[in-house]
Amino acid sequence: MDGRRLRRENSAMGRYRFTAYVNDGNPRYLVLWDLQWKALQCQRLEPRADLRMAMAAAIDAQLLQGWQAEGTPEYGFVFMRRDGDRRLLMLTPRNPQDHTPQAFSPFR
Repeated sequence: MDGRRLRRENSAMGRYRFTAYVNDGNPRYLVLWDLQWKALQCQRLEPRADLRMAMAAAIDAQLLQGWQAEGTPEYGFVFMRRDGDRRLLMLTPRNPQDHTPQAFSPFR
């Protein structure tokens, strides 16, 4: 099978495009959650902010407090751990103070 045919077949297939670091001109939020989804810290990032730099700075701040990253923030989030405690640092377009439903419910 030649490469041109393979590319053509794959390009017709729908693919999810990862967008955590795509800055579309809307504000983003860097949120530190506990494992019960309680927001412990929240930082609003202005539209057009450097999202990768903001995430790196937030991770560095956690590292300075003795937390360890369990992975890389490649997908816009990273779990942090310290002394048996675990947290989630996440970049999100949704304001954590907004408590409106996030999904359609047929029961309303």
